[in-house]
Amino acid sequence: MKYLVAYYTRDGHTKAVAAEIAQALGADLEEIVDAKSRKGIIGWILAGRDATQKRSAEIGTLKHDPSQYDLVAIGTPIWAWTMVPAIRTYLTQQQGKIKQAAFFCTEGSSGGAKAFGFMEELLGKKPLATLELNSKELADGSYKSKLLQFAEALKK
Repeated sequence: MKYLVAYYTRDGHTKAVAAEIAQALGADLEEIVDAKSRKGIIGWILAGRDATQKRSAEIGTLKHDPSQYDLVAIGTPIWAWTMVPAIRTYLTQQQGKIKQAAFFCTEGSSGGAKAFGFMEELLGKKPLATLELNSKELADGSYKSKLLQFAEALKK
C-alpha cells in the first residue's frame, strides 16, 4: 500500500507525531500550511475562535495528490474540542480524492473523539483507525505503543 500522512501543526507536537507515523508506514509527509499566522497569544485566541465557529482557512499549495495514495492519515491538533480550520479546508477540498483515511490528533486532555466525528462527516468516510494523544502522553513518551498499534492497524 502507498501511504500519505497529512497534518497541520502550530507548536510542533502534531508534526512530531506525523513524522513518527510516516516513518512507521514508509509514508510520504504533507504539511498543511495555514495562510493565517496562528502564533503567539493573540494567534492562539483567534485560532480557538475560528475552530469553535467551524471556519475554514486558506491553505498553501499541496505537494502531494491524495488520490495517488491508498490511505491518507490526517492529523490535527485539537482546538476548542474540534479540528483546526486548515484541516477543515483540507478535508473539504480533498474529499473525493481520499480513498481510505485514518485520523490522529494531539490534544491537551480531550476533544479528539468529537473532532474525529466532525472529520468523518466532512470527509464522508469512516476512518480505518484513529489515534488520540494527550499532552501527558506526549510529555512522558507513553504514547509510543499507541502510535505503533495505530500504524499496524493501517497496514492490514
